[in-house]
Amino acid sequence: MASSTTIRLHIGNAIPPAGAANSVEIIRLWRQIGTSFSDRPFEAQSGLQDGARAYRVHFDSSRLLQAMEAAIEQNGSFSNHRSAHIDDPGNRIDAELSITITGEAGLPGELESYQVATVFLQQLILATSLIHPGAFQMLNARFLGEGAHRFEAQQYDARILHGALGMAMANGWPGLETPGLETVWHWLDHTGVARAATAISDVDRVLFTLLKIAEQRHEYSARTILLIVYQLEVLLDCRETRNLEQLRNRARLVLGPIPEPADCFTELHEVRDSLFLANQPVHRPPLICHNTATALREQIGQHNSAVEAGTAVVLALLQDLIAHDALAYTFTEQMARR
Repeated sequence: MASSTTIRLHIGNAIPPAGAANSVEIIRLWRQIGTSFSDRPFEAQSGLQDGARAYRVHFDSSRLLQAMEAAIEQNGSFSNHRSAHIDDPGNRIDAELSITITGEAGLPGELESYQVATVFLQQLILATSLIHPGAFQMLNARFLGEGAHRFEAQQYDARILHGALGMAMANGWPGLETPGLETVWHWLDHTGVARAATAISDVDRVLFTLLKIAEQRHEYSARTILLIVYQLEVLLDCRETRNLEQLRNRARLVLGPIPEPADCFTELHEVRDSLFLANQPVHRPPLICHNTATALREQIGQHNSAVEAGTAVVLALLQDLIAHDALAYTFTEQMARR
């Protein structure tokens, strides 16, 4: 007989940065999430060293949605609400989620339940990032309830993904679409990204790395660029040559002509190479506070535009794969004599 256990998660900083229009779109997405995960099959890795098992998941995000709606009502946008919170903590930016795990083979154990809940949240981070980058933020997060002290909640910042969306809109390239939730979730299931601890396929390597990008706090350094270049070289099959022009040309083949302001490939390669030559500055991990992001944007060695533009290219390539129900690109080089 199937039995269930519920994992509760408190997110101290749950309202992502977003202007008025994007705030409305993010709320619309979370309303869809609220109706799509009331009782959903989910096959996931069941333990740190275990294989995948079948579960059913009930995801309650109603309190997060209420917090987002309150932010709009009180201050007009998420970003305005976050600014208002600085002077008045009564403008709350926290929320709570719960995930009920039903094991088809019986009551899930404690470790198994937290493992499956964590994998589900990771897949939801990926899904929301591919639909509306920056729509899900999990900062200052902690599990609640009996036994919760034995597990540490992961942290995901929406800032880089939000910046990638803004950069794509400002440059007019790459064109980021808004694929449907069901389409994206089905594609993620098809990749098998929830069923393994180690990514073997190229697309799963890119998706796991996208989670690592989302973990970066105010981090626009060479380390982040290394992750982005890795994603691009894997997606565009340029790992052996590491050829800048080939990388740029293949991105152009998939996403169309690259406007000059959006061409981040040279800076990405230069910073990646400088990192390996030990020429890049290294910053002290900063105090995280209300003005950290603003203070760091002008710091030498921060590569804001390259990180955001490169992340936008990765997201656009993944969206293109989703639109064509594909998992990889195949490029054929041609030769002609004249």
